[in-house]
Formats: sequence, structure tokens, C-alpha cells
Amino acid sequence: MNLSSLVSRLSSKLFWWLFFATLVIALPFLLWNGKSESMSYREMACVFEERAPGCLDSISDWHAGLAYFDSSVAATHDTLQSLKNLLWQFWNIEFAGAGEAAVAKDAVLPLRVLANKRSGCMGLSWLALMVAQSRGLPLDAILLPGHVFLRYGSSDSFVNLEPNRRGFTYTDEEYREKYKKGPWTGLEFKPLETRQFIGLAAFDIGNLYLENDIPRALTWYRMAEEFFPEYPGIEANQSIAKNRLPNPF
Repeated sequence: MNLSSLVSRLSSKLFWWLFFATLVIALPFLLWNGKSESMSYREMACVFEERAPGCLDSISDWHAGLAYFDSSVAATHDTLQSLKNLLWQFWNIEFAGAGEAAVAKDAVLPLRVLANKRSGCMGLSWLALMVAQSRGLPLDAILLPGHVFLRYGSSDSFVNLEPNRRGFTYTDEEYREKYKKGPWTGLEFKPLETRQFIGLAAFDIGNLYLENDIPRALTWYRMAEEFFPEYPGIEANQSIAKNRLPNPF
């Protein structure tokens, strides 16, 4: 290899690593201002799609859904049933399917779920939480091994909603039996904070790139770590990704 070819290769690799490092540092600050109480599921849905934080203002399906929910509540005074009807009748969101289909970007990012009407547990839950945050509903996402479900109500009186079965209700005991093989982290059955849920979504997206685009996977894992440092899967997959990186020189 001649000298000019070697310099060209080194320059190209140096540029790539500087660009990658800039992304890793900048994106967490873009997505989170450091105050978890100010995080909005709606704004983060836009940012994850690389849109302006107020992008929902231009999505007619979103506004039509909120109008449907409001009219249903006015007629029935039943916020839970109105939410279920919105998600699984008015928007008619179907389960995307088990395996890769449930964790694809189209099944995780709520604006794509709203457009395509197909989702996995994360995308449907994120969309439901956007509605809940918009209307002050007592709705939480609950973590299980490799899964999340929704819980409506207070700690004293609540109903579980299974996002992949059109809101079917499993008890906590049934979920424990269904997911007993784990792996369990100690974070299960506790309502996820907004930052934690967003971090889990970033982790899921990072996993999509783990096989074919390591730098991008690491960028998403860095974001996930910023939001949800308690989740052990992030560090584990970061280590896997870093071990797959080529020697830059």
C-alpha cells in the first residue's frame, strides 16, 4: 500500500470516528433537557422520527382520535372504555405479529404505528401514553422480561391492558406465570417513568442495528443509557456492540 492510499484510509476512518463521537454526545442532549418531569411522550415521538417536537399538530389522524375520545367520554363518562375504543376500534391498531415484526421500527415508533395501524407492545403503549398524557389519564407502562403492558388506574385499584391482545386483561399473577423464565431485573411490575420508557424505546431501536450497523447501535444505546441507566440490558448490549467494532487503525 502506498503512502497516499494509507493517508486516505486513515483520514476516512478518523472522520467517521469523529462524526460518530459527535452523534453519541449530541443526541442525548437533543432528546432530553435533563428534567425528567418535563419530558413529553408526544414531543419525543416527533424527535425520534427526526421531526420538530410539535409535529403532531399537522397529523390529522391524531386530532381525529382525540376528538373521538372526548366525544366518547362526554357520552359515556367512561374514560377507560373510551381509551380502549380509541386504540382498538377507532384507530383499529392490530398486533404486528411475534418476533421481528413486533420490534421493527414501524412497530416501535408511535407515529408509524398511527400511520400503519400495526404495532408491537412498545409502539401501542407509547401511543396510548401520548393520549393519556394529553388527557390526564392514570395510565402507566409496566415492564416485564422482553415486554411491556399498560396499567390503568391507581395502585389501589387498577386494570391491566395487554397491548398485543387489544386490551385483554391479564392479572399480575398470570403475567408472572407467563414470563416466569425471565430474565428478571427487579424493575418489573413498577410503573415506568417517562424517561425510562423512552430509554427502553431507544434500547429497542439500538438492537435493530446491532448486527449490521454497530456505530448506530452504540449511538442509540448511549441515548438509552442516558434515559434508563438502571436497565441492565443496555450495558450488556453495549459491550457486545463494542466488542464487534473493528480496530479504527
